[in-house]
Amino acid sequence: MKNEQISFSTQLKKIMKEKKITQQELADKIGVYQTMVSHWLRGIKNPTLTSLKKIADALEISVSCLIGEETNENNKEKIVLLKNKIEELEKQNKDLQIKVLKLENDNLKFALEKSKNS
Repeated sequence: MKNEQISFSTQLKKIMKEKKITQQELADKIGVYQTMVSHWLRGIKNPTLTSLKKIADALEISVSCLIGEETNENNKEKIVLLKNKIEELEKQNKDLQIKVLKLENDNLKFALEKSKNS
């Protein structure tokens, strides 16, 4: 249990430092006393699940990132993968649009030829 507390407290310290947020600012954002934030940072206590969600929201990160399951590097990799997927889908969408336009063109030509022959 102590390892989880240290891991969480270390992660929280790191994120607060990156976000340049003080203990008091975090406490104010999530509606707790500064001493509670201090206890979390020193590994004396762990936040409740509700507080964990509020902390993550206040720091604009996921709970997974807050508890050390996700890192910024993981998120960057996910963003790159999603961007690549979006680009691929856009390409497929363009290809599909071209096919639809060609079919519509063929249908119009066919209808035009049919009307000429009538």
